[in-house]
Amino acid sequence: MTTLADVTLRSVPIVDPQDSLENAIALMQADPLQTVVLVGDEMYMGMLNAQMLESSLIPSGVDLSTLQVGPYVRPTRPLHPETTVAEALAALEHKGVLALPVVAGNVYQGVVTRGELK
Repeated sequence: MTTLADVTLRSVPIVDPQDSLENAIALMQADPLQTVVLVGDEMYMGMLNAQMLESSLIPSGVDLSTLQVGPYVRPTRPLHPETTVAEALAALEHKGVLALPVVAGNVYQGVVTRGELK
């Protein structure tokens, strides 16, 4: 059975919790997957994607350069290298996202999309 350990993972921009929300959004918007991953102290902490910009999570009318990205990143449950391709496809479908992070222990490995799984 093929697992994510057998799949080539994609990379997306990585931001630190103290980076500005403005910078994280700019990186996200420039990325083809519209995704950035938050990594602090070499540990995966969550994701920011285009769907989150449409939510009420991020305050409107404020200077985003003055806000740290950390509090606004969703702690998306990561997949693990032992996750099967079928399970990963089901998770992508269920969550309705373009990419999901893959984490071994707490160490971020990359993201997986439907394209890598077919």
